[in-house]
Amino acid sequence: MKRSVYLLNGSALLLAGCMGYQLGGSRPEGINTVAMGPVINRTGEPAMELQITHAMRDRIQLDGRMKLANEPDNADALIEIKLVKFSLRPIAYDESLKTTPRIYRMTITGTAALRNTKTGKVISESDAYGEATFNFENDLTTSKRDAMPTAAAELAKFMLDDLIEYWN
Repeated sequence: MKRSVYLLNGSALLLAGCMGYQLGGSRPEGINTVAMGPVINRTGEPAMELQITHAMRDRIQLDGRMKLANEPDNADALIEIKLVKFSLRPIAYDESLKTTPRIYRMTITGTAALRNTKTGKVISESDAYGEATFNFENDLTTSKRDAMPTAAAELAKFMLDDLIEYWN
C-alpha cells in the first residue's frame, strides 16, 4: 500500500514538472502559415538560390510547426533569405601529390528574416551557415554540385530554428 502511494506521488510530481512543455517546439504567436520570398544570392557562386529555396521549403514541411503557403498573400509571415558568403576550402590533400586537394569543405553563409505579412514588421532574424565536406571526384564543378544539397539543408535547418524557435 505504501509503495503504491509513493509511486503515485512520484508520478504526479514528475508529470507536474512537464506542464507547459510542448512537443516540437514553439513558433511565433499568430504565425501559422509561412511563404518563401525569392532567395537573393550576393555571393560569387552562381545558381545556389534554387537549392536553398528547395532546402528551406523541405525543412518547413518536415518541421511541421507552420504550414507552407505558395503565395505571401496567403501566409501570416514571409521568410526572406540573402546568401552573403560562399567558401570552398581544401582540408585534405592527395598523399602522392601533396599539392592536389582531395577533400574540400563547402560553407554557405546567409541571413534570413521572418516578416509579418500584415504589418511588414520583422519578427525574427537569423545569421547562419551550412557546411558539407566532399571528395574531389573528376571535376570540381560536379563535386560542388553534388555537395550543395547537404550544405543547403544544414543552412535551412539552422535558419528555420533561429527564425521560429521562441523561448517564452
